[in-house]
Amino acid sequence: MKKYYTHLLLVLFIMVNSAVLFAQVTIDAEFRPRTEFMQGYKKPLADTLSPALTTYQRTRLNAEYKSEELITRISLQDARIWGNSNNKTSASKIEMYEAWFEYIFTPGFSVKMGRQPLAYDDQRLFSASNWSNTGNSHDILVLKYSGSILDIHSGFAYNNSKDTLNIINYSYTPKQNYKALWYLWLSKQVFKGASVSLMNVYEGFEKTNDYKVLYPRLTYGIYLSYADDSSAWTGSISANLQRGKNPGIKYKGGYADLKAYFFAGKLSYKFNPVISATIGVDYYSGSAANLEAGKSKTYNRLYGSNHSLNGFMDYYTNLPAQGLINYYGGAAVKLSSVVSAELTGHLFYFEKDFVFSGVKTAKNLGGEADLTLNYKPSKIVSLQGGFSMYFNSGATKKYFKLNNTDTHQNEWAYVMLTIQPQLFKSDK
Repeated sequence: MKKYYTHLLLVLFIMVNSAVLFAQVTIDAEFRPRTEFMQGYKKPLADTLSPALTTYQRTRLNAEYKSEELITRISLQDARIWGNSNNKTSASKIEMYEAWFEYIFTPGFSVKMGRQPLAYDDQRLFSASNWSNTGNSHDILVLKYSGSILDIHSGFAYNNSKDTLNIINYSYTPKQNYKALWYLWLSKQVFKGASVSLMNVYEGFEKTNDYKVLYPRLTYGIYLSYADDSSAWTGSISANLQRGKNPGIKYKGGYADLKAYFFAGKLSYKFNPVISATIGVDYYSGSAANLEAGKSKTYNRLYGSNHSLNGFMDYYTNLPAQGLINYYGGAAVKLSSVVSAELTGHLFYFEKDFVFSGVKTAKNLGGEADLTLNYKPSKIVSLQGGFSMYFNSGATKKYFKLNNTDTHQNEWAYVMLTIQPQLFKSDK
């Protein structure tokens, strides 16, 4: 481990010194502890059980090199729970969150390769998932084109779970990851403040115990957005179709046929510089209880954001097989230049009938209220706190298999401190 850190410091030293002559180097860090009180977080909690109080911490050290033809970035990450390591342990939990380079062939064309987060549009299909203690990143090659008419990104990945000298028969299951990935993203500004994006995603999932067979899941999407400083209105529309196979449902040695869809609409209005309001709906298709065997109509959210959608209590990060409808609305208030607050309410429904013990139940899944407070006294320091409550319906406890169980009032609260100092920046 000492040798590992020595090599890391050597790399940083070389980057810093090379910047004197050729480029700009920036080194920064992130320290982000977050303490959470969980009494019915992610699902209702039986009243015979006690709520949890847990502190998570994410620490990152980032180094970035930038010249006219090359950009590189390395991000080391330690994600832990306070107390999960022995006080005297020497075991390292450091992982590589980012390790990529982007070579710029021309001012409008480049290739970006290595471990990197992906984030597009409203981050429903690809997201860095910043809330997560670990975040999301992919080992992928991305071709990028930026022109006056159109922006185009295309990504390619092919995964192996271990080092081999040839293609051998080992399992690379969907629980690990996709075996292969390809996506194409096109974006165009239609007029000032308005843009449209198209996204096509291919994922290949290996057949269990048969490395020669890849089953595809295909996602086709469109995203429309409008936001302009001259208007008090902002809005967006998303719509996706999914075809191919559902790797979450095994059928006759393969996977179930998939035909699913999703759409969402969001509209915001800014009354004045202090107050704004938002309403919206997310609609995820689901599978009926009497659907033919080997078929699936349950939408999958791929590698998009989880926590920022469908309520902060994360009841539906894994979408119900029956699908989900989320109606929401809220208001945001800027209390001062450094303090803001936001309150959002949600109503949840199954998209298809939910059958419990052979009987159809009401589609109403209950509701949630999320309150968030933000305080940012400086550029490098921010403090965020939140409190959420989930209100069960009759179907909520049945869905989570707690029908005959008395539960606590569902509550979740957190305080998160983020410190992001810039440790070094060279003069270009």
